Amino acid sequence: MTRFARILCVIYGATGLFLAWAAVQSKLAGSVWASFAFTATSIVPLIAYLREAEFTDAKAETRANVERAARVRENGERRAIREAADALQHVCCERWWTSLGTDHDPTCAKQRRAA
Repeated sequence: MTRFARILCVIYGATGLFLAWAAVQSKLAGSVWASFAFTATSIVPLIAYLREAEFTDAKAETRANVERAARVRENGERRAIREAADALQHVCCERWWTSLGTDHDPTCAKQRRAA
């Protein structure tokens, strides 16, 4: 959880406690309707706190998914480079490469000699 999110959660807690205290004071003063209003509104900061915690969890999950996808992509790129290097090891000369394997340079060790 970030520092800002922690500060928000502390503010939500303080607000909820104040509203609960106001509900008790309203009840003691004999104002039932105000007591119900303060009791109902003291639930709102709790909902905000839970929402903030859920947002933090979702953000952490998204960050983990992005890191996992980056590792998979990096492994795929490494595999592709390794496969290309393996394929290029079998190339013996320039002419063989450009003629799609049908002819070799005169200096190539794999040049077929006419017998």
